Amino acid sequence: MTVPARRLGLIAVVGLLVGVATQIGQGILPDGLSQAANAISPWLLAAFLLGSRMPDRRSAAFAGIGALAFALIGYYAMVQLRFGYGGSKNSLVLWGIAALIGGPVFGVAGWTWRFGSGWRRAGAIGLMAAVPIAEGLYLSRILAEPAVGVGFVAVGLLVPLVFGRTMGERGRAYVAVLPALALGAIGYIAFLWLATLTSML
Repeated sequence: MTVPARRLGLIAVVGLLVGVATQIGQGILPDGLSQAANAISPWLLAAFLLGSRMPDRRSAAFAGIGALAFALIGYYAMVQLRFGYGGSKNSLVLWGIAALIGGPVFGVAGWTWRFGSGWRRAGAIGLMAAVPIAEGLYLSRILAEPAVGVGFVAVGLLVPLVFGRTMGERGRAYVAVLPALALGAIGYIAFLWLATLTSML
């Protein structure tokens, strides 16, 4: 598959900006809000939106992987520039695997949102909405400032309203959030298992 230079440049620039903004945000935001810069939702949203700009599913999957890969490069480059040290090997492996899995899923979801119809399109919206909702529920349990988690949930609940074209589609997207949350719970358990494995590297 050949990706035009213009699209490749867009993927690289967006990915790098997401990674750089994440690292800077973690350093300058107050303690409670800094978790917002440590969230996976903006990274997956970047993969979703870039995938929506691609002409087919295959290039959308590539865009998703590329976005997250460049975000990792941007993030760890900023760590090196600001603090003089790189990320740990196990962290790079963990998030690299996450990029390989989450990137194509959300890239194709973004393409489906733009070009799909019916339940497929609603399902793509529901999948994107489920990410900040799940993240918000998790953050509300682990942070001293539950308002941060509530904010993430609120953003997730707005996704179908913003991305849906009609009231019917928005309703279907809200229905699709429920199975997406269930899949997300399975994915989170798998991620914790993977984190345990990579911690032994």
